Amino acid sequence: MFEILSKIYLYITTPESQYKMRHFFILFIGFVFSVSTAQSIQGNLLLHYPFDGNALDSSGNEYHAEEFQVTYVEDRFGNPESAIYFNGVDSYINFPNLEELKPDLPVSFAFWIRYDSNSFLDRELFNTSFEEDRSSGVFFNSQQSTGRFTISFGDGSNNYTPNTRRTFSSFELIETGEWTNIVAIVESETNMKIIVNCVDSGGEYSGFGGQLVYSLTPGSLGRHDRDIYAPANYFLGSIDDFLYWDKALSNIEIQRICNSSLGTTNPDNEVLVRISPNPVNEYFEIESPILFNEIQLFDITGKMVKSNSYNKKQRVADLKEGVYFLILIGEELVVRKKIIIKK
Repeated sequence: MFEILSKIYLYITTPESQYKMRHFFILFIGFVFSVSTAQSIQGNLLLHYPFDGNALDSSGNEYHAEEFQVTYVEDRFGNPESAIYFNGVDSYINFPNLEELKPDLPVSFAFWIRYDSNSFLDRELFNTSFEEDRSSGVFFNSQQSTGRFTISFGDGSNNYTPNTRRTFSSFELIETGEWTNIVAIVESETNMKIIVNCVDSGGEYSGFGGQLVYSLTPGSLGRHDRDIYAPANYFLGSIDDFLYWDKALSNIEIQRICNSSLGTTNPDNEVLVRISPNPVNEYFEIESPILFNEIQLFDITGKMVKSNSYNKKQRVADLKEGVYFLILIGEELVVRKKIIIKK
């Protein structure tokens, strides 16, 4: 495909045609990158629970979950019954008890979460092989002493000590009552990541356990056990768009996933880049966790009317009313947004 387009480009001789072709290439490359990255994200995807009123798997594997005392609430966009709610007492869902859902490392997870409690007892999010009184599976919860996000795996021992697990604790603190995007990756005992709202703030490791061991029981979302003298703890809050892979996500995939509305009812926002106000009169601002390099603005005919280095605030007071297309160019990502200028 690129070879054909390159030959076409060589046959364009007029400066005006070359100018138009150059920007066609920018748009085309952005499209190809978006499609290829989306296909890559689907690779090795074990399950995806959008939680649109049910716990059905939309990955194509049909690993539908079994529900226990859960309800469905508004998601982060305000859509009714589009996120799952756990009551902190007896709500949870179980994954199918299959070997395919108990893979060797590496594994990755992505989800949106809203915590409704400040207590570490209510922040036990999931365990890929839940069993009471046994440190097994990959599990996500919070650090008791600090309130940080943590991900761990157990070595199959029948007790809970630092010697039976390997843990990574993010330096990010949990914010209660706010929707938060999480991407978590476990490659080995000393290679883990937790990306919070598209930012990797680093973290620290603890624990001296052995290799990952699974129980004979299914994975569970909404509960985890960490005390052999007490029953399991249950999550209090809401979850949306839960995804689970048997691979380590690449940096490009992380960037797309953590900024994506994948699996939501807002498919036009391929990447979370917000333009406000829109329609715009004099100035608009770009809200995005991504640091782009260049900005270009095209009118409805395809003519470029603005080009400059990235700046979150852009002046358009000198442009006529109408529909325009904003192109944001990053190192590995091209984003296209529609802008309406109204005087």
